[in-house]
Amino acid sequence: MDHQSNQLQPYHAGPVVRVPASSEPTNSFDPWLLWITLRRCWFWAIPIGIVLATVAAFLVLQTFVPMYRASHHLAANKDWLIDRGVLPAPEDLAKSERLLLTSPIVLSQVINNPELQAFSLNDPDPDVREQALLSNLTIGNSGTRSTLSISYRDIDKRFAADVCNAIVEAYLQKRDEYDNRRIGRLENWLTPQVEQLKRKVEEQEKLVAQLAKESHGVAPGERVAALENSDSFSVIRNLRSQISDLEIEIALLDAGVGIRNPLSSSELGESSIEEFVPAVEKVKRGTIDPKRLSDFISRDKEVNRTKEMYEIYRKQVIELEVSERWRFDKDRYARLQTERDQWEEKHALARKAASERAIDIMEAELDEELERARAEYVASSIAKQKQHARRAELMSDQEKAEIAERREQLVKRLDVLESQYKAESDILRQRDGVSVALLFAQDDLERTRSMLHRITDRLASIQMESKRGSSVMSISQATPPSRPVEAVPFKKMIMAGGAGFAIPFLIGLAWEFRTKRITDSLDLEKSHLIAPVIGELARAPRAAVGRNSKSRRVFEESVDALRANLALSKDTRHARSFAVVSSMSGEGKSTAVSQLAISLAKSSGNTVLIVDCDMRCPDQHDVFGLALEPGLNEVLRKAVPLKEAINRELGDLVHVLPAGHLKASPHRLISPDSMKELMDEALESYQYVILDTAPVLSAGETLAVASVVDSTLVCVMRDLTRMDSVVRTTHRLEASGANVVGTIFSGVTPRQYSYRYGDYKYSDFGQMLAETTHRN
Repeated sequence: MDHQSNQLQPYHAGPVVRVPASSEPTNSFDPWLLWITLRRCWFWAIPIGIVLATVAAFLVLQTFVPMYRASHHLAANKDWLIDRGVLPAPEDLAKSERLLLTSPIVLSQVINNPELQAFSLNDPDPDVREQALLSNLTIGNSGTRSTLSISYRDIDKRFAADVCNAIVEAYLQKRDEYDNRRIGRLENWLTPQVEQLKRKVEEQEKLVAQLAKESHGVAPGERVAALENSDSFSVIRNLRSQISDLEIEIALLDAGVGIRNPLSSSELGESSIEEFVPAVEKVKRGTIDPKRLSDFISRDKEVNRTKEMYEIYRKQVIELEVSERWRFDKDRYARLQTERDQWEEKHALARKAASERAIDIMEAELDEELERARAEYVASSIAKQKQHARRAELMSDQEKAEIAERREQLVKRLDVLESQYKAESDILRQRDGVSVALLFAQDDLERTRSMLHRITDRLASIQMESKRGSSVMSISQATPPSRPVEAVPFKKMIMAGGAGFAIPFLIGLAWEFRTKRITDSLDLEKSHLIAPVIGELARAPRAAVGRNSKSRRVFEESVDALRANLALSKDTRHARSFAVVSSMSGEGKSTAVSQLAISLAKSSGNTVLIVDCDMRCPDQHDVFGLALEPGLNEVLRKAVPLKEAINRELGDLVHVLPAGHLKASPHRLISPDSMKELMDEALESYQYVILDTAPVLSAGETLAVASVVDSTLVCVMRDLTRMDSVVRTTHRLEASGANVVGTIFSGVTPRQYSYRYGDYKYSDFGQMLAETTHRN
């Protein structure tokens, strides 16, 4: 074979520059790690998880104690005798009665019952017994909102029923007390109101009789008097309006305003009328703002202090009344009531004093505003009067005569209207004064009688409906249940079994999170401390897989894609020697070396030399089925020349230099000088030389091999290689002077590779034609 490579010189590319790692969180959790853990750990986690789940479920079953639930059902008493809406029943019993059922007032009777001091209520501490009682007590609606179900659980069925009935009995007793107390409060409040209204009716009846007697026979409630009064008031209002218009016209004429033929104030400008209204009538004094007064009082320190003290004592009194403890500590209860009343009086006095101070301040402010407004108005009126005086001096004698005649006519008309107004007023007072008062008195009497009848009817209805019984009544008492809540704790067993089954997976997840294995090429691309991915290799098919299978086709396509990337990349297009390294064993570097050599040989048409530099655990002779020696070991020891040690049994496609039989330490044999001499001699005869090396982290001689080749490729195995191992490997290689140009990501499944890059089938028509001809 004619080798044209004798004229070619070795190529040494410069080191690939990488920027420092970005500030990305390295300890963040990736959800994809769950799938990775399942994929890597299922074969051992599932058997262990099944065992743990079985043990956990068995322990739950062994420690299980059956619980019995007894239920007491109640319903709202919606019966009524006469009036349905007087004492309404609760709409949602579970919501309205829960607070009373769980209150210490009810539960204390059950906790302190000596007959129930057993089983779950046998603790000497009352607080512990109360907590146990509440934890086993269930309150809820029983089918509808107007029904109530009270349930209690215990390991003894009879004890559960007794406790449940005791709780309901204590609750119904307190409910009856509260209902009776409420009805009593209503009666105590309504009875004085009825008596007061009766006295008021009697007084109003006497007043109506007296007014009817004074009205000279006019019947009470007669509509004629009301109509006459209405007409009289209308006439008086009309006369008063005309008198006001005339007074305004006369005032304008006296002021010197020369308006010809004024008829009424409606024909005058509004501004002209307002200009001559007396200051005492125009400027009105303001009133105290109730909101501002309330704010002033609420900000007073003494008011707030007395209110705070009053609220403290009031809440203490209410607390004693609600908890019924006032019966046992009456002295303290009386003292708190006295303190509450005293602070209430102090608070009222403080509010009164603050109100008086606020009124004085606000009254002074209003007086100041009134004086200032009057002064401004007087100054304005004086200026306007001076202006009118100057206008009056300019009027002609004829105009003055016309104004005087007009004023005389208006004065005569004003006298007539005032006489009519006085006559109508006297008539109204003499004729209808008593009738009007009588109408008002009769209306007040009717309203008082109506209120008295309504309150009397309400009081009678309350007294009648209170005889129907309590607002909540019992439907069925609790009886000892025949079967437990659950015979077998399936839910707890499933939960315990699920937790036991998940334990090995959680351990595997923690381990995977700690080791941070590389599962995708994107993980490598995110790190700026590692050489970029130059190619992905699909998982190598097994030997039994056929040539035309999808897995083999995808694998060969991935190898060809790696070779094309090396040939076209600007960092490796002129490189002739490659070292394929890995962090540890089992990361696919030997497979990558053999398949890459074959692909390079097929594409270039030149023979490619493979050098197995892993003398500790060589693989290339087994890959191609060749003898182990002579090989690299013998060449470096000068026992055999290079040309004699190269194995050419595979033909002109690939030549292999095996590792040889190791008889000395690899560190003594492999050095930068010896490897450089070997590479120079090999490149004189071969276009491409590919070196299979030992793992970098466990074999230091690989650094000497990588330092003399043109390009170094780091091989990474999916789901096996750890990220920190790749980073340490890259740092060691670069420190030794190696040119790390890229990373090979191996172990990709054919399906994942096809999904990412596609699967483009092809047919070898020449081979098919040859096979057909041979069969024929």
